[in-house]
Amino acid sequence: MKEPGRSLHQNYHDQHYGFPIHDDNELFGRLLMEINQAGLSWEIILKKEKNIRQAYDNFNIEKVASYTDKDRERLLSDPGIIRNKLKVNAAIENAKFILAIQKEYGSFEKWMEHHHPKSKEEWVKLFKKTFRFTGGEIVNEFLMSIGYLPGAHSQTCPIYQEVLKAKPIFLKKLEHINIQKFISDWIVASNAFDTEKYLDFYLPDAVLDDPSVGRKFSGHKGVKEYFESYFIGYNTHTIQVNLAIADEENAHLEVEFTGDFPEGKIGGTFDFKIRNGKIAFVKADLIH
Repeated sequence: MKEPGRSLHQNYHDQHYGFPIHDDNELFGRLLMEINQAGLSWEIILKKEKNIRQAYDNFNIEKVASYTDKDRERLLSDPGIIRNKLKVNAAIENAKFILAIQKEYGSFEKWMEHHHPKSKEEWVKLFKKTFRFTGGEIVNEFLMSIGYLPGAHSQTCPIYQEVLKAKPIFLKKLEHINIQKFISDWIVASNAFDTEKYLDFYLPDAVLDDPSVGRKFSGHKGVKEYFESYFIGYNTHTIQVNLAIADEENAHLEVEFTGDFPEGKIGGTFDFKIRNGKIAFVKADLIH
Protein backbone atom coordinates (compact mmCIF):
# COMPACT_ATOMS: atom_id res chain seq x y z
CA MET A 1 0.00 0.00 0.00
CA LYS A 2 1.36 3.39 -1.00
CA GLU A 3 1.48 6.58 1.03
CA PRO A 4 -0.52 8.39 2.33
CA GLY A 5 -2.97 5.50 2.53
CA ARG A 6 -0.53 3.29 4.42
CA SER A 7 0.02 5.87 7.18
CA LEU A 8 -3.72 6.50 7.48
CA HIS A 9 -4.45 2.80 7.85
CA GLN A 10 -1.55 2.32 10.26
CA ASN A 11 -2.72 5.12 12.53
CA TYR A 12 -6.30 3.86 12.57
CA HIS A 13 -5.19 0.26 13.11
CA ASP A 14 -2.76 1.09 15.92
CA GLN A 15 -4.61 3.88 17.72
CA HIS A 16 -8.34 3.45 17.16
CA TYR A 17 -9.51 0.12 15.74
CA GLY A 18 -10.97 -2.08 18.48
CA PHE A 19 -10.41 0.43 21.28
CA PRO A 20 -13.41 1.43 23.46
CA ILE A 21 -15.02 4.84 22.90
CA HIS A 22 -16.67 6.48 25.91
CA ASP A 23 -17.83 9.73 24.31
CA ASP A 24 -21.30 9.71 22.75
CA ASN A 25 -20.39 12.15 19.98
CA GLU A 26 -17.41 10.02 18.99
CA LEU A 27 -19.55 6.86 19.07
CA PHE A 28 -22.01 8.59 16.77
CA GLY A 29 -19.13 9.70 14.56
CA ARG A 30 -17.77 6.17 14.25
CA LEU A 31 -21.23 4.88 13.31
CA LEU A 32 -21.59 7.70 10.79
CA MET A 33 -18.24 6.84 9.22
CA GLU A 34 -19.05 3.13 9.03
CA ILE A 35 -22.33 3.97 7.30
CA ASN A 36 -20.51 6.25 4.85
CA GLN A 37 -18.02 3.48 4.08
CA ALA A 38 -20.74 1.17 2.71
CA GLY A 39 -19.83 0.26 -0.87
CA LEU A 40 -16.53 2.13 -0.66
CA SER A 41 -13.04 1.44 0.66
CA TRP A 42 -12.13 2.36 4.23
CA GLU A 43 -9.16 4.26 2.81
CA ILE A 44 -11.55 6.71 1.14
CA ILE A 45 -13.26 7.35 4.46
CA LEU A 46 -9.96 7.84 6.29
CA LYS A 47 -8.82 10.33 3.65
CA LYS A 48 -12.08 12.24 4.03
CA GLU A 49 -12.37 11.89 7.82
CA LYS A 50 -11.25 15.45 8.60
CA ASN A 51 -13.71 16.87 6.08
CA ILE A 52 -16.52 14.61 7.29
CA ARG A 53 -15.89 15.62 10.89
CA GLN A 54 -15.93 19.31 9.97
CA ALA A 55 -19.02 19.02 7.77
CA TYR A 56 -20.96 17.27 10.54
CA ASP A 57 -20.01 19.76 13.28
CA ASN A 58 -17.39 17.53 14.88
CA PHE A 59 -20.07 14.80 15.20
CA ASN A 60 -22.03 16.87 17.72
CA ILE A 61 -25.22 14.85 18.07
CA GLU A 62 -27.46 17.76 19.07
CA LYS A 63 -26.28 19.92 16.17
CA VAL A 64 -26.63 17.16 13.58
CA ALA A 65 -30.10 16.25 14.88
CA SER A 66 -31.19 19.86 14.31
CA TYR A 67 -30.03 19.99 10.68
CA THR A 68 -32.52 21.50 8.24
CA ASP A 69 -33.06 21.01 4.51
CA LYS A 70 -30.48 23.75 3.98
CA ASP A 71 -27.92 21.65 5.85
CA ARG A 72 -28.81 18.65 3.73
CA GLU A 73 -28.19 20.70 0.59
CA ARG A 74 -24.88 21.91 2.04
CA LEU A 75 -23.75 18.35 2.74
CA LEU A 76 -24.85 17.02 -0.64
CA SER A 77 -22.87 19.73 -2.42
CA ASP A 78 -19.69 19.26 -0.36
CA PRO A 79 -17.05 17.46 -2.50
CA GLY A 80 -14.96 16.75 0.61
CA ILE A 81 -17.41 14.20 2.02
CA ILE A 82 -19.55 11.29 0.78
CA ARG A 83 -22.40 12.93 -1.14
CA ASN A 84 -25.02 10.23 -0.86
CA LYS A 85 -28.55 11.30 -0.01
CA LEU A 86 -29.42 8.13 1.90
CA LYS A 87 -26.25 8.34 3.99
CA VAL A 88 -26.74 12.05 4.73
CA ASN A 89 -30.34 11.46 5.78
CA ALA A 90 -29.28 8.49 7.91
CA ALA A 91 -26.77 10.65 9.78
CA ILE A 92 -29.41 13.24 10.65
CA GLU A 93 -32.11 10.73 11.58
CA ASN A 94 -29.71 8.59 13.61
CA ALA A 95 -28.64 11.67 15.57
CA LYS A 96 -32.31 12.21 16.45
CA PHE A 97 -32.67 8.58 17.53
CA ILE A 98 -29.58 8.88 19.74
CA LEU A 99 -31.01 12.00 21.42
CA ALA A 100 -34.08 9.94 22.34
CA ILE A 101 -31.82 7.15 23.62
CA GLN A 102 -29.86 9.62 25.74
CA LYS A 103 -33.08 10.90 27.26
CA GLU A 104 -34.19 7.40 28.26
CA TYR A 105 -30.87 5.75 29.16
CA GLY A 106 -28.62 8.70 30.04
CA SER A 107 -26.22 8.16 27.15
CA PHE A 108 -25.69 6.28 23.92
CA GLU A 109 -22.91 4.33 25.64
CA LYS A 110 -25.24 3.28 28.49
CA TRP A 111 -27.77 2.07 25.91
CA MET A 112 -25.04 -0.05 24.34
CA GLU A 113 -23.97 -1.39 27.74
CA HIS A 114 -27.58 -2.15 28.61
CA HIS A 115 -27.89 -4.47 25.61
CA HIS A 116 -24.54 -6.22 26.10
CA PRO A 117 -23.89 -9.07 25.60
CA LYS A 118 -25.48 -10.00 22.28
CA SER A 119 -24.45 -12.08 19.29
CA LYS A 120 -23.69 -10.31 16.03
CA GLU A 121 -27.07 -11.38 14.69
CA GLU A 122 -28.89 -9.99 17.72
CA TRP A 123 -27.00 -6.69 17.49
CA VAL A 124 -27.83 -6.36 13.80
CA LYS A 125 -31.51 -6.95 14.51
CA LEU A 126 -31.46 -4.33 17.27
CA PHE A 127 -29.64 -1.73 15.14
CA LYS A 128 -31.94 -2.28 12.16
CA LYS A 129 -34.89 -1.73 14.48
CA THR A 130 -33.39 1.40 16.04
CA PHE A 131 -31.38 3.19 13.34
CA ARG A 132 -31.28 3.94 9.63
CA PHE A 133 -28.87 2.41 7.10
CA THR A 134 -27.47 -0.21 9.48
CA GLY A 135 -26.98 -3.47 7.63
CA GLY A 136 -25.06 -6.48 8.88
CA GLU A 137 -21.56 -5.50 7.74
CA ILE A 138 -21.93 -1.92 8.95
CA VAL A 139 -23.09 -3.03 12.41
CA ASN A 140 -20.43 -5.74 12.66
CA GLU A 141 -17.59 -3.36 11.76
CA PHE A 142 -18.93 -0.65 14.07
CA LEU A 143 -19.13 -3.04 17.03
CA MET A 144 -15.71 -4.56 16.38
CA SER A 145 -14.18 -1.11 15.98
CA ILE A 146 -15.37 -0.01 19.45
CA GLY A 147 -14.68 -3.25 21.31
CA TYR A 148 -18.20 -4.65 21.59
CA LEU A 149 -17.41 -7.65 19.41
CA PRO A 150 -14.02 -9.36 19.12
CA GLY A 151 -12.22 -9.62 15.81
CA ALA A 152 -10.63 -6.22 15.17
CA HIS A 153 -7.19 -7.76 15.72
CA SER A 154 -5.89 -11.31 15.74
CA GLN A 155 -4.45 -12.49 19.03
CA THR A 156 -0.98 -12.53 17.46
CA CYS A 157 -1.22 -8.85 16.51
CA PRO A 158 0.82 -6.67 18.92
CA ILE A 159 -2.03 -4.14 19.06
CA TYR A 160 -4.33 -6.83 20.44
CA GLN A 161 -2.59 -6.62 23.82
CA GLU A 162 -2.99 -2.83 23.82
CA VAL A 163 -6.70 -3.24 23.13
CA LEU A 164 -6.99 -5.66 26.06
CA LYS A 165 -5.39 -3.08 28.35
CA ALA A 166 -8.19 -0.68 27.39
CA LYS A 167 -10.72 -3.25 28.68
CA PRO A 168 -13.09 -3.61 25.71
CA ILE A 169 -16.55 -4.68 26.76
CA PHE A 170 -16.38 -7.97 24.81
CA LEU A 171 -14.17 -9.20 27.67
CA LYS A 172 -16.97 -8.64 30.14
CA LYS A 173 -18.78 -11.88 30.78
CA LEU A 174 -22.46 -12.26 31.46
CA GLU A 175 -23.18 -11.69 35.11
CA HIS A 176 -23.93 -14.96 36.83
CA ILE A 177 -26.66 -14.90 39.43
CA ASN A 178 -28.10 -17.40 41.83
CA ILE A 179 -31.46 -17.81 40.13
CA GLN A 180 -33.00 -19.68 43.05
CA LYS A 181 -32.21 -16.80 45.43
CA PHE A 182 -33.18 -14.25 42.79
CA ILE A 183 -36.66 -15.77 42.40
CA SER A 184 -37.06 -16.13 46.16
CA ASP A 185 -36.20 -12.44 46.69
CA TRP A 186 -38.55 -11.49 43.85
CA ILE A 187 -41.41 -13.31 45.61
CA VAL A 188 -40.57 -11.59 48.92
CA ALA A 189 -40.73 -8.16 47.25
CA SER A 190 -44.02 -9.10 45.62
CA ASN A 191 -45.61 -10.32 48.84
CA ALA A 192 -44.44 -7.16 50.63
CA PHE A 193 -46.24 -5.10 47.95
CA ASP A 194 -43.02 -3.10 47.62
CA THR A 195 -43.43 -1.64 44.13
CA GLU A 196 -40.03 0.02 43.96
CA LYS A 197 -38.16 -3.09 45.04
CA TYR A 198 -40.31 -5.27 42.77
CA LEU A 199 -39.49 -3.11 39.72
CA ASP A 200 -35.80 -3.31 40.52
CA PHE A 201 -35.87 -6.97 39.47
CA TYR A 202 -36.78 -5.94 35.90
CA LEU A 203 -34.77 -4.38 33.09
CA PRO A 204 -36.11 -0.96 32.01
CA ASP A 205 -37.39 -2.45 28.73
CA ALA A 206 -38.65 -5.73 30.21
CA VAL A 207 -41.85 -7.27 28.87
CA LEU A 208 -44.41 -9.11 31.01
CA ASP A 209 -46.89 -11.20 29.03
CA ASP A 210 -49.97 -12.52 30.85
CA PRO A 211 -52.47 -14.30 28.55
CA SER A 212 -54.87 -14.69 31.50
CA VAL A 213 -55.50 -10.93 31.42
CA GLY A 214 -55.17 -10.74 27.64
CA ARG A 215 -52.24 -8.34 27.20
CA LYS A 216 -48.55 -7.59 27.47
CA PHE A 217 -47.03 -4.98 29.79
CA SER A 218 -43.89 -3.21 28.59
CA GLY A 219 -41.17 -1.43 30.54
CA HIS A 220 -41.23 -0.41 34.19
CA LYS A 221 -44.40 1.59 33.60
CA GLY A 222 -46.24 -1.44 32.28
CA VAL A 223 -44.90 -3.83 34.91
CA LYS A 224 -45.88 -1.36 37.62
CA GLU A 225 -49.42 -1.18 36.24
CA TYR A 226 -49.63 -4.98 36.22
CA PHE A 227 -48.24 -5.36 39.74
CA GLU A 228 -50.46 -2.68 41.26
CA SER A 229 -53.59 -3.89 39.45
CA TYR A 230 -53.36 -7.65 39.93
CA PHE A 231 -51.17 -8.12 43.00
CA ILE A 232 -51.65 -5.10 45.25
CA GLY A 233 -55.20 -4.61 43.94
CA TYR A 234 -56.27 -8.16 44.78
CA ASN A 235 -54.06 -8.55 47.84
CA THR A 236 -52.35 -11.41 45.98
CA HIS A 237 -49.69 -13.40 47.80
CA THR A 238 -47.40 -15.85 46.02
CA ILE A 239 -46.22 -19.20 47.37
CA GLN A 240 -43.51 -21.09 45.49
CA VAL A 241 -44.47 -24.65 44.59
CA ASN A 242 -41.70 -25.67 42.22
CA LEU A 243 -38.78 -24.02 40.41
CA ALA A 244 -37.14 -25.59 37.35
CA ILE A 245 -33.94 -23.84 36.25
CA ALA A 246 -33.10 -24.60 32.61
CA ASP A 247 -29.86 -22.61 32.45
CA GLU A 248 -28.32 -19.31 33.57
CA GLU A 249 -30.99 -17.29 31.76
CA ASN A 250 -34.18 -19.35 31.80
CA ALA A 251 -36.39 -20.66 34.60
CA HIS A 252 -39.93 -22.01 35.02
CA LEU A 253 -41.74 -21.27 38.28
CA GLU A 254 -44.93 -22.88 39.54
CA VAL A 255 -46.76 -21.04 42.30
CA GLU A 256 -49.94 -20.87 44.31
CA PHE A 257 -51.76 -17.53 44.60
CA THR A 258 -54.00 -16.52 47.48
CA GLY A 259 -55.92 -13.26 47.57
CA ASP A 260 -59.19 -11.35 47.33
CA PHE A 261 -60.55 -13.13 44.26
CA PRO A 262 -63.53 -15.52 43.95
CA GLU A 263 -61.46 -18.70 43.98
CA GLY A 264 -59.50 -17.65 47.06
CA LYS A 265 -56.64 -19.83 45.92
CA ILE A 266 -55.38 -20.62 42.41
CA GLY A 267 -52.27 -22.01 40.73
CA GLY A 268 -50.03 -20.07 38.39
CA THR A 269 -46.79 -20.21 36.39
CA PHE A 270 -44.01 -17.84 35.40
CA ASP A 271 -41.48 -18.42 32.63
CA PHE A 272 -38.48 -16.14 33.09
CA LYS A 273 -35.85 -14.89 30.65
CA ILE A 274 -33.06 -13.25 32.67
CA ARG A 275 -30.37 -11.01 31.20
CA ASN A 276 -27.60 -9.13 33.00
CA GLY A 277 -29.00 -10.08 36.39
CA LYS A 278 -32.50 -8.73 35.68
CA ILE A 279 -35.77 -10.00 34.24
CA ALA A 280 -35.86 -9.26 30.51
CA PHE A 281 -39.08 -11.17 29.77
CA VAL A 282 -41.59 -13.13 31.80
CA LYS A 283 -44.71 -14.97 30.73
CA ALA A 284 -47.24 -15.28 33.55
CA ASP A 285 -50.32 -17.46 33.42
CA LEU A 286 -52.90 -19.18 35.59
CA ILE A 287 -53.26 -22.93 35.95
CA HIS A 288 -56.88 -23.72 35.24
